[in-house]
Amino acid sequence: MSALDLTSPGALTRPAEVSDATLVHRLYLKTPSYFEIISIPVPTLAEVKTDLDTAARDPRRYTELVLRPPRRQVPPDHELRDPRSGRQVVGYLDYKLDYPVAGDATVNLLLVEGDVQGRGIGSSCVRDLEVRLRGRVRRVLASIYGQNPRARRFWEALGYAFAIDAKPVLDWYAKKLV
Repeated sequence: MSALDLTSPGALTRPAEVSDATLVHRLYLKTPSYFEIISIPVPTLAEVKTDLDTAARDPRRYTELVLRPPRRQVPPDHELRDPRSGRQVVGYLDYKLDYPVAGDATVNLLLVEGDVQGRGIGSSCVRDLEVRLRGRVRRVLASIYGQNPRARRFWEALGYAFAIDAKPVLDWYAKKLV
């Protein structure tokens, strides 16, 4: 599915399509620690294509490439480049509207490439998403898979609080949008 029609200055994403599967797969390969934390192998290219195709068929689901924002430093050898914009791909965002209930939006995955984590890209991406969702949803939830204290700290720093215990697999954190 394409991104919401709402935009904000400095938006850091563009809709991901099935044709972007190779970029998403390469991003996954560059960030294996995430998949280790959630105890699954890195998805294959075929699995990524299937997931993007499934997302495109779901009118409530949105997948986006996170692009290097202007003025952010990225290593010069960074190899993931968006063929449309020429900007560097530094992450991937997957979220669903009206899930788990109407008026909610759930971030299923926000993955920032390991080499550029800690530079504010993920935080900027979430703040931008909140702006785009304001007025359309009452709250945003983030699902945290596995034992991932770094992800918990990330979401808490953005004002999210523990909301739903779905152990042993995941916890959900939430933030009300005003």
